[in-house]
Amino acid sequence: MTPQQQLDVGSSNELRFPLPAPASSHAQHLPGLAGLTLEPLVTSPRRTIRIALAGCGVVGGGLVRLLHESASAISSRFGVRFVITRVLVRDTTRDRKLPIDSRLFTNDLDTFLAHDADVVIEAVGGDEPARTIALSALRRGRKLITANKELIATHGEILDNLASANHTALDFGAAVGGSAPVISTLRDLIGASAPRSIKGILNGTSNFVISCLEKGESLETALAAARDRGLAELDCERDLDGRDAAAKLSIIGWIAFGITPSALLVRRTSLLPALEQLVRCSQSVGGRLRLIAECTRLEDNRVVATVEPTIVPESNSFARTTFEDNRVEVDLGWSSPLSVSGPGAGAGPTAAALLSDLVRTSPPPNDRGEGATRFESASDTRDHRWLIAARVGSETLTHAAANAHIASAQARNLGDYTLLITHPAKWQRVQRLLNQLEAANTSPCVARYECVDVSEVAQ
Repeated sequence: MTPQQQLDVGSSNELRFPLPAPASSHAQHLPGLAGLTLEPLVTSPRRTIRIALAGCGVVGGGLVRLLHESASAISSRFGVRFVITRVLVRDTTRDRKLPIDSRLFTNDLDTFLAHDADVVIEAVGGDEPARTIALSALRRGRKLITANKELIATHGEILDNLASANHTALDFGAAVGGSAPVISTLRDLIGASAPRSIKGILNGTSNFVISCLEKGESLETALAAARDRGLAELDCERDLDGRDAAAKLSIIGWIAFGITPSALLVRRTSLLPALEQLVRCSQSVGGRLRLIAECTRLEDNRVVATVEPTIVPESNSFARTTFEDNRVEVDLGWSSPLSVSGPGAGAGPTAAALLSDLVRTSPPPNDRGEGATRFESASDTRDHRWLIAARVGSETLTHAAANAHIASAQARNLGDYTLLITHPAKWQRVQRLLNQLEAANTSPCVARYECVDVSEVAQ
């Protein structure tokens, strides 16, 4: 029996053919139907799936609780019993206050890798030892489930090929979107048809912090609140500088367009160091700041990808996506985009996504297939409007923009900053202007501007 067959979860009342021979004590003979005998259905036994869990922090601990609390529901609905048989942790003596036997803990990687299990769930994050754990599990024909977007963004293609070669499954739906089913939507609903664009808020931590800043809190207070709620690590720079969202976007580009994660060119602009100023600037022009990730199909099967601060109208669906919620909109050319949303950070949402991957019985279709259209990653040379702010006079900023061949639509003052809203311009020109402003120590910041026409913005 292959590992995947071991993972297949059958119905608890499964009728198999050919029908078994009649049993004399329980057979029912129907009058008028000579020779026809009905047998009572025999309930198939619950299958036990052994889980080796790597990592028992916020995400891993959340999964342990969820499996404990949902055991009866899982058993009755899916006909399976999940049993955690080994847990890799750094400190085996720490009291994690979890419903699990501490004797299952080990801090020895070799011991964990040698343990026999049906499914390996990787929840340690980062590159190593996550990569070693993933390679070991797939080489042994074990199903691998991970919420590690860095691992998939860096090694996804290799791991997927290894899973196929060993007739097992690689699932990473929990790596993108938290409770929002982004990956499963792209896999299952789109099929071989590539979308026009995929756009969304992919990082719950940064969205939570921005929402707090919009309510007047300081950055330090917002970060402390995020950590208290289990939404942010002590070092959350990857969340705020866009690296986390860029890794998730590269996975989206793989599933939607077949471009391997390492091959997708993602232009990334950080929210730091002027996040608080960007929020104030956005509110002053009647908009809301969001960190938006976007993957768009252009002509000639080219795909461009960006992660950047973006100012959207207050009525926009992304503006209404607040705190740790994620939202992704998929443009399929329909009357409106296909949208999925939900909490994108924290133990509960990620654990729920891991459980969804765990109960999946068939290998996920990570590859678009041989007959699908092939796309290539390209740099984004499109024109966009921008909001550029710097500690400099309006005439100086307007003149500097003109020297960079950027046409100014409007300039205004906000405290000791000048805000410049531009006409459509390429990023390359904006980057040159920012470099000049940084060299002059004017503390510049920039966001893509997607509000109403600048002529309609009140002075």
